Amino acid sequence: MRRLDTVSGVAAARGAASQAVVANGFVFASGQVPLPVDTNEPPADFADQVRLVLANLSATLEAAGSSLKHAVKITTFLTDPRLAEYNAVYAEVFGDELPARTTVMVAGGDFAIEVQCVAVVASADDAGGIRRIANAPGMAPVLGPYSQAVVANGFVFTSGQIPARSSMADQPEDFGGKVRQTLDNLEAVLIEAGSGLDRVTKVTTYLTDPDQLDEYNGIYADFFGSYLPARTSCCVDIWDIALEIECIAVVAPEQGPEDPSRTGRTRDEVAAS
Repeated sequence: MRRLDTVSGVAAARGAASQAVVANGFVFASGQVPLPVDTNEPPADFADQVRLVLANLSATLEAAGSSLKHAVKITTFLTDPRLAEYNAVYAEVFGDELPARTTVMVAGGDFAIEVQCVAVVASADDAGGIRRIANAPGMAPVLGPYSQAVVANGFVFTSGQIPARSSMADQPEDFGGKVRQTLDNLEAVLIEAGSGLDRVTKVTTYLTDPDQLDEYNGIYADFFGSYLPARTSCCVDIWDIALEIECIAVVAPEQGPEDPSRTGRTRDEVAAS
């Protein structure tokens, strides 16, 4: 395990944190903010803040023996609602090598944007490769510049899944239906990646209404059964969807991307459920 306390050209991490930690072929980068190394003031323009955050992230990954093209999962926290502008700059920086991504709106904070990342060490990628899944069959088109999942070093990193069926406008009306659709979408992505619900190691859930947690827990427990992963659930104050769910899972060595999950359902059956 290697810890990077400082990175040349990047402002020091705030609080008690390493800039990045390298372990088992992965780089885990701390959240990057739009803070120049020579001043305590972020750029005035939002797009310039995004560019600076991604430049800081790139420098951090390079110092850790990785790069943006080796990024497998990005999590973005926004306090500024200009998602379209963020997506435009983000797509320009990442090009065709898009990581899985989750983007949530949060209330308050010192900066308009913070971006954290998991990436593969370059030498580990040379040995095992990175596979990016643009979308799973039957799912709604992605809503931004991201892959639905990225497979690397035996793990699957999914983007945050939402309750969309054929499109963002096509969602179940009731909360329970939204939860089931989101979990069905998550399962479809896992199957496409050669994994399954029984191989999920960690789930992170973002809710917008804390009063719906009990209902969510009941549906979630039925869905996963005895294969309960580790989980973090939190409530985000600002967003336009009821929930978003992301996960990390282990690839099943005996399964290929065309095989059914532990439930015995094919990708098409999951998409049609």
